[in-house]
Amino acid sequence: MAVDDVRVGMKVVELDINWMNSPFWRHAFKIKSDKEIRQIKQFCKFVVIDLNESDLAATNHLRQKISDQQEALEAQKTAQLAKKKQKEEKKTEPVEAADTAAWQRLKKAEKDLEQTVEQMSDVFSDIKVGRAVDSPKLKRSVETMAQDVLNDSSSLLLLTRLKEKEQSLAEKSVNVCVLTLTFAKHLGIRKDQLCELGLGALLHDIGMLKVPDNLLNHPGPLNSSQRAIIEQHVMDGVSFVGLNEDLSSMESLRDMIACHHERYDGSGYPRGLKGKSIPLFARILGITTTYEAMTRERFYSESSSPTQALAKLYRWRYKLFDGRLVEKFIQALGVYPPGCLVELNTGQVAVVTAINPDVRTRPVIRVLLSKDQTALTDQPELDLLMPELAHINILRTLDTRDLDLPSV
Repeated sequence: MAVDDVRVGMKVVELDINWMNSPFWRHAFKIKSDKEIRQIKQFCKFVVIDLNESDLAATNHLRQKISDQQEALEAQKTAQLAKKKQKEEKKTEPVEAADTAAWQRLKKAEKDLEQTVEQMSDVFSDIKVGRAVDSPKLKRSVETMAQDVLNDSSSLLLLTRLKEKEQSLAEKSVNVCVLTLTFAKHLGIRKDQLCELGLGALLHDIGMLKVPDNLLNHPGPLNSSQRAIIEQHVMDGVSFVGLNEDLSSMESLRDMIACHHERYDGSGYPRGLKGKSIPLFARILGITTTYEAMTRERFYSESSSPTQALAKLYRWRYKLFDGRLVEKFIQALGVYPPGCLVELNTGQVAVVTAINPDVRTRPVIRVLLSKDQTALTDQPELDLLMPELAHINILRTLDTRDLDLPSV
């Protein structure tokens, strides 16, 4: 929504600027004063709000607007389905079987992903109130995620890109886990090590639970003492693992938590480690956490699209990150990662659903918008490596600001 529509009492969950340029420490906060509204208008053009967490009086006009838009979209969908039925387009049995199998894999991956987010939310809630963590249950969640990635990493990557982003530690941690396991699969890391690596990805920022809320919600830049408190989350995370009997024996888990903010040139923290003195799994996690953080802003920043984020990582190779691993990470995700929106030379807009490892510029796609920007449903996947699709080319990547979609 445009900043002119913001009101006191609204819960803001996203800004259209990078968090480092924001006057607010966190992008998720409830507007409490006209002063905060003026700050938002000074720095931003658009924001995303959470209607459920906002005061009712502040959002009545938006709720009505959304209701009207939903009715219009439903009417459009009904008309499109009727038109499709009239055409009575028939698919061959092999295509139907392939689409059905792909859909079943996607639904299973979605269910597993949602369950893991719920379990991580419970874990973080338990830790905050001092309850013991169910480590075996946590490990089982990681094992399920690892198996899903081994079976079909593209579906999981697609889901993490298409699902609405909550500003919760649980969802961000699960997304980092999916990216990390996908990367590890590409690197050929042994299956018996995948779960420990995935566990480190889930728990890498667990120390943030000890950072005071007033500091996390602090408006404006942090001073040196405040930043030191934030950086303390690394050692707090290490301490948590050390106190947990089931986790304390995992040396690589402690290394990942302790070193995921270390940088290849020694500019990271807390120890300023350089190069390969940073453990391998921590070097992997440093790349995936940075990519996840950049792409989380993709709807509002051109530089945070998946392709642009990969380009940034490439520029930072051998500076902030292990250059060899950066190149491997780009190979793992492809030029157009799953979930990336692309414009085709046909004028259509599509979402990338899978990569082709041998020819990464020719991914598998599903068309979302026609040439005249009409929303399409139930479109088959198109493998751009197929000879009959040689006439279709990707022109550029997009974010949702480039699309003619209803706005809130």
